[in-house]
Amino acid sequence: MSMWGTLPRVFDRACTYHADRTAVVDGDRRISYREMGAWANRVANGLVSLGVEQGDRVGLLMPNSLEFIPTQYGIWKTGAALVQMPTRAGAEDLRFFLAESGASTVVYHARFDEAVAKIRGELPALRRLIRLGGGPAADVVDYDDAFGGRPATAPAVDIDEDGIAYVAFTSGTTGVPKGLLQSHRSWSHYAVTAGLEIGDTRAGEVFAHVAPLTHFTQTFVLPTFVRGGTNVMMPGLDIEALLEVVGREKVTATAIVPTILYLLLDHPRRTEFDLSSLRTMIYAGSPMAPERLRQGLEVFGQIFVQSYAGSEPGYTTCLRKEEHRVDTDEWVDRLASAGRPMLHVDVSIQDDEDNVLPTGEIGEICARQEGQMISYVDESRNAEAMRDGWVHSGDIGYFDDAGYVYIVDRKKDMIVTGGFNVFPRQVEDVLLEHPAVAQCAVIGVPHEKWGEAVTAFVVTKADMTATPDELVALVKERKGSVWAPKTVELVTGLPVNAAGKVDKKTLRAPYWAGRKRQVG
Repeated sequence: MSMWGTLPRVFDRACTYHADRTAVVDGDRRISYREMGAWANRVANGLVSLGVEQGDRVGLLMPNSLEFIPTQYGIWKTGAALVQMPTRAGAEDLRFFLAESGASTVVYHARFDEAVAKIRGELPALRRLIRLGGGPAADVVDYDDAFGGRPATAPAVDIDEDGIAYVAFTSGTTGVPKGLLQSHRSWSHYAVTAGLEIGDTRAGEVFAHVAPLTHFTQTFVLPTFVRGGTNVMMPGLDIEALLEVVGREKVTATAIVPTILYLLLDHPRRTEFDLSSLRTMIYAGSPMAPERLRQGLEVFGQIFVQSYAGSEPGYTTCLRKEEHRVDTDEWVDRLASAGRPMLHVDVSIQDDEDNVLPTGEIGEICARQEGQMISYVDESRNAEAMRDGWVHSGDIGYFDDAGYVYIVDRKKDMIVTGGFNVFPRQVEDVLLEHPAVAQCAVIGVPHEKWGEAVTAFVVTKADMTATPDELVALVKERKGSVWAPKTVELVTGLPVNAAGKVDKKTLRAPYWAGRKRQVG
């Protein structure tokens, strides 16, 4: 057995070592580690009695709640693999996840009745539906009936640490989501090392999960348990509720996407809440605008940690708290970086022929580590991302002389306009320097003359205004005319995908409809 073992082994250790401490909080509901461990065992025994076998795929479609974690670990205790089911996904995406994974069983919350009813007839492999809440229903097993009276001891299942534990899906920001596989060994490594290095997880941590547990925040559940801390469930993106729960539960850490920080910074009543317990705020999922990050440091202090990861390569780099500095120009510049490679992670920058490039040259960010994906579900796709031991991220970046990695953009987001390469993120960073800009997204749209035209969608802050002309002028001044948007559209909000990232695919769709190529 390796040092990592299986996920139930790490979980059971925490339940034994911290039995009487509070493990999970959901509003006014809370359970101890002892109760959580027994609950997970009842779920496992219930699933086994219903016919779930080792190697099966079991979907979990549930919002952040008290039930989520014990159900998740109960699935793993059967030797089955858990299928990621983002709660923000639409019915068609949910159908794709279940069909791609070959799931035999779904445990779901009654709030998803409509979506499940719409897709179940299209999934011949799906044999069991277990529903939390909603009362009796035909061909559906009630959650409490399935698990309530089962033994509180673990079923006798010999779980292989190299067995598949997790079927996850890429966010699909640049195309159709791809299913990928993680073993118990790789996911344990991924969660524990990332959580302890990025999260700086300490004894008694109180971690608030405001983003869905199907997103990257789930990575910090297990490290919090390892240190005897408490995971606080939040049902959705409600900034005022987050502010309240930080004060009530004395939350010490949380993980956010940049949009959440922007909303926190702009909240008119933020100063009315006690946020003094917060000592760690991890941000990931999409690039943070340096100007807004500087605002965050002014408001919250040096509590930020940036993590850079991809579904396929796993956590790759980290910009630590002590590296979030504004006292010199050198450190201010580094706020635009993704930090340096994490322990046990090799990172290289490679060209289109998979040659490793020297410091300063721009190419694709590649990584290799034990926490990377095992394979795509469709193994024929492996060569797209896995070559010579390296996982290719699809992100474009470079190293500086001190070993910091700078992400220029997504490889597929690059705009080619008039023969010049424009990376949307760099345009977005300039736009976000304008004091009235709250959020923005930049894409390329078809253009007869230029091939693609740089187009910006901008959300302004409440009670503040910015004109398209002044925003174009700002970019032109900072980056030059090639980078300046040909069009700026002022909008009230930006679409997000199931992972909470800005959905540029949706923004592009009206402009590229009917075209075979998504570049000009």
